[in-house]
Amino acid sequence: MGWLFLVLGAVVVFAIAAAFVGTETFRLRHEPPAAIFDLDEAVHDVGDRLPEAVQARLSYDDVRALILAGLEHLHEVGVTAMPGEDLAVPEDDVVVDDDHALAAVLAAVEERGLDVTDEDAAVVIARLLDHLADIGALGPRA
Repeated sequence: MGWLFLVLGAVVVFAIAAAFVGTETFRLRHEPPAAIFDLDEAVHDVGDRLPEAVQARLSYDDVRALILAGLEHLHEVGVTAMPGEDLAVPEDDVVVDDDHALAAVLAAVEERGLDVTDEDAAVVIARLLDHLADIGALGPRA
């Protein structure tokens, strides 16, 4: 009689474990992983991807300032969250226009008095968007 309770207990434990694993597998498959952005990693990745002529003109500090300006713009349009914030998921898809992002960054360049050409800023923002796509922080290009 004791072996019956042992077998029945093992079956119940297995059923509970299988149900838990099944539900978590389903949830993870249908929920995209959170993209974690590391500013230092982004600065080095973007800086290393720049053409040599642009690398010669910009320092890593310039690249960092341009990335921060780009991230501020993305935060304003609602596609990123700042550290410690929860991302409010918009009801509709959000399309980030490269030209609008560049215009916002160029306005920040003017405001901060950075010595960066428009062309250099455009290249940095393009590489930033590539980096964000690589880490899974952005969806496909529209």
